Amino acid sequence: MSAGWIVVPLLQILSIVIVVVIIIAVLISVILTASSRASVVFDPTTFVGILIGFRVATFILSIFFSFLLYRLVKRRNTHFIRQLFLFEDLERTAREAAVKKGVDVSISLNNLERLRRDAQVDERSRDPVLWSAILVFAAGTTIPSFITPSGLTSLALVALFAQYYVYYFLMKEWFRHERREDIFIDELSRLLSTVGIGVTRPPRFALIPDRSFAVYLVLTIVTLGFFGIYWVYVLLSDPNNHFRYQAMVEDTIVAQLSGQTL
Repeated sequence: MSAGWIVVPLLQILSIVIVVVIIIAVLISVILTASSRASVVFDPTTFVGILIGFRVATFILSIFFSFLLYRLVKRRNTHFIRQLFLFEDLERTAREAAVKKGVDVSISLNNLERLRRDAQVDERSRDPVLWSAILVFAAGTTIPSFITPSGLTSLALVALFAQYYVYYFLMKEWFRHERREDIFIDELSRLLSTVGIGVTRPPRFALIPDRSFAVYLVLTIVTLGFFGIYWVYVLLSDPNNHFRYQAMVEDTIVAQLSGQTL
């Protein structure tokens, strides 16, 4: 996915900033006009039109943002499932190689199987439609309290919780996934070296760090949402780097195995 998707949360924040500036400007104008005892010229229909336009823009941007989260969750599911298939294929290949060589590698095979089962439990599929639908359904209620008399409704709070929960599991699960993958490939390399087959993985060029969800959330709140733009960029770029490395690892393993007799 392109990093250009960060334009969506950027436009969401800018739309709020613009409306806040307009409201402040209108209030200042009314106060100055009243203090000068001049006739107050204020067209409420214009102000209402601005708020309606803001609601429409917010709803449209929320749809785009929901689609962004849908894409992020969907590609997570697709990659994790594909990775499990790869683990199974590599585990089966290692088992067949050990049988042909007559070497007992049961401990290493058990380690590979345990890692694969851990991945099955920890990397269960998430419903992308569910999480994106929550945000779309609540799009009309995610208006700051200074615009709607009722303030942030409970539905809006649910939408915010859903959004940041998606951020949370995407951050943490990609980190755990990458670490588990490295351990699996390293264990596979040790197993195959025992039967006389050399397989090594190339070093990672962009390791996914164990980022703190709490720190990112606080920074997003303190910066009035602007840090959230970088947060979305991280959710886009980390998997992109992982995919590029994954393609290199698979090509390397295939090339190394094809040049040797199993």
